[in-house]
Amino acid sequence: MNTILENLKLYFQNNSKEQIISDWAESEKYNSIGPKIDEFIEQTIYRHKIENDKEFWEFNSLNNIITNPKFASDFLFKLA
Repeated sequence: MNTILENLKLYFQNNSKEQIISDWAESEKYNSIGPKIDEFIEQTIYRHKIENDKEFWEFNSLNNIITNPKFASDFLFKLA
């Protein structure tokens, strides 16, 4: 199985300049769909940073439990 870079090199080696230009023009319609690549990379980096940040998840989970009116802890405390 080839890497993306290897496949890209093979594509450029095996296709004419005209074919490459034609393929590139055909892909222009996808420029308005989804995030741009730099936005995607930034979002991915941010997600990996917070995914590994234990304090971030502990705070958000605790905050959701306390502030969510639909949350039920499924047990009752009896004080006294």
